[in-house]
Amino acid sequence: MTTGADGDLDVMQVCRNGHVITGRLTANPDSGRTHCDRCGATTLERCPTCGEALAGAGRVPDLTTIGSGTPPRHCHRCGAAFPWTRRPASTRPALAQLETLLSRLPLVIRQLRWRQGERPPFRVENERDLEDLVRALLPQHFTDPRPESRTPSYSPVTRTDFVLAAERIAVTVKFVRAGVGVEQLAAEWREDVGYYRQRGGCTAVVSFVYDPQGLLPAADFVKNIAAEVGQDQDVQLRCIVAS
Repeated sequence: MTTGADGDLDVMQVCRNGHVITGRLTANPDSGRTHCDRCGATTLERCPTCGEALAGAGRVPDLTTIGSGTPPRHCHRCGAAFPWTRRPASTRPALAQLETLLSRLPLVIRQLRWRQGERPPFRVENERDLEDLVRALLPQHFTDPRPESRTPSYSPVTRTDFVLAAERIAVTVKFVRAGVGVEQLAAEWREDVGYYRQRGGCTAVVSFVYDPQGLLPAADFVKNIAAEVGQDQDVQLRCIVAS
């Protein structure tokens, strides 16, 4: 237990995106989680810099405290900012920032093929790998990216999209392989856009198409096809093709 000005305090557990898991981790260890059930981020209960436990709910005899409280922005012991502390707002529009990030992903993928000490390379060989990479990079630029699991008609398995909650932007990813043509991608794009229009809450839908073997026609042609899928005065549509 940590000790505060008002007496003994329990320990709070928070995910790296700032979602409080529990304020009574010591009293109720079963309430703890290794990953957040809302966004999937890993959790912590101590300051990553100095190791000080996060102050949780107060202990009152014969009384169970309810509510999870609000996580601190900085450590009271060393002053370090916690991972969920919001960074200053970027001067670049969110959509432009996202497009830059996605267009540079092939450069990141190529860099990850080389590892030190003969470690196995990180390879992006399918949609799952691509989803994992996007999930890892989005928190570096956006404060609250949330996985959106769904099973579209064009996929036999559940796919993971991402919704940038603060920016209200949905991101879908696609991996181009032999047999996947522009017509199929356009059909998938129509379904993706239809899903988010019906879902609501998004002002833009961005599709990232990774074409590592250069199987698609010229990128400008693919973008034009995607643009023809449909427009909406309330929802911006973007298609980014990279190889």
